Amino acid sequence: MSERQYRAPAICWLKVTDFIQGWVQHELGGGAMVKDWKVVSIQHLPGARRALRLETANEPMGNGPIGNSISATFRNALDAGMRIDPTTIEESYGATKESLLQYLPIECPRLCMTRSGVLRPWTLDVNFGMKQAKVIQRILREAFWQAVSDYADRYAREHRDKKYAQIDMIEAFCRDTDTPDVYAEPMRREWQRRLLREK
Repeated sequence: MSERQYRAPAICWLKVTDFIQGWVQHELGGGAMVKDWKVVSIQHLPGARRALRLETANEPMGNGPIGNSISATFRNALDAGMRIDPTTIEESYGATKESLLQYLPIECPRLCMTRSGVLRPWTLDVNFGMKQAKVIQRILREAFWQAVSDYADRYAREHRDKKYAQIDMIEAFCRDTDTPDVYAEPMRREWQRRLLREK
């Protein structure tokens, strides 16, 4: 491993729900960029430090079709393969340019836990473990819906003298977090379901 890899933050690509991505990039993305995406920092979110200490997978090229996470090395290989033969990449790994848009680069700590319980440097070959990826996805979803809830409370206070539909609040949230408005309706439906479950 080169000295440069130690200095640059290690990343792993995580599958993130499309309508959450705008908020994640807006709120958690820093100044570092990878493939036109801001590198996402999650270590300050509740439960994230513990999740990043869970067992990782050191399978740089994956193990069959891509799953919930992709190592940086594998992601680079997929991109290179698509430039040469996108059909073979899709047949072999189920990856297309469109499907890779579902993944965001997550900043990882300096060390990772291997399957044998040993701490090793988190290199570009390390992938999130299966349980680890699911836990981090849940942490991001919870942080997102908490942000929507906080925004809804503020919106209600600011518009307490007016009647408004929930979609108005969701559209305002989308504008304020650089989320494409095409996701406003699915967000509204999920938000309504969550409100009903809480009653």
